[in-house]
Amino acid sequence: MISILAVLFIIVITLCVLSNFITLPGNWLMAFFVILWALFVPNNILDTWFFCVFFTLLIIGEALEFYLQLKQSKKAGASGTSNILGIIGAIIGAIICIPFLFGLGAIFGALAGAWLGTFVGEFWLGSKQKDHSVNAANAALWGKFLGMVIKFGIGFYLIFYTASYIFPEVSACSEVSISYL
Repeated sequence: MISILAVLFIIVITLCVLSNFITLPGNWLMAFFVILWALFVPNNILDTWFFCVFFTLLIIGEALEFYLQLKQSKKAGASGTSNILGIIGAIIGAIICIPFLFGLGAIFGALAGAWLGTFVGEFWLGSKQKDHSVNAANAALWGKFLGMVIKFGIGFYLIFYTASYIFPEVSACSEVSISYL
């Protein structure tokens, strides 16, 4: 019975991570379900070390999503106001575009919002030079994209990390088989 629950749990946390594609806080939803698993499933082996690694990676993923957008646009010469408008634009764009493409429009909305927010900040509130504004906006878009990819990647890694604790016999078998190669 516990193995059926474990498989269902892995499916649920996978769906949580996939919800990142519609810009929901999927990694945090996964964390919520992992905590529920630790609290309510008897004889689980999710220890303190597991949670330290899990939440450290979770926070790194979230921070990198915004940091890379800021760093890339700053490297292209964007102002602080443009960076803030780029982050606000990414959030608004994601919310507005959720209904499109079965929710996947939120990804494009976040990217377009990051671009548009940074462009508006640079062109109308800053330098008024179109080339500079476009370069800063392109950098913000690229940084947002990189941050999203890294956040998704960390989320998927955390699924496998959690599964290795929930199914220790499977991870032990894979370690044995690798050692024979």
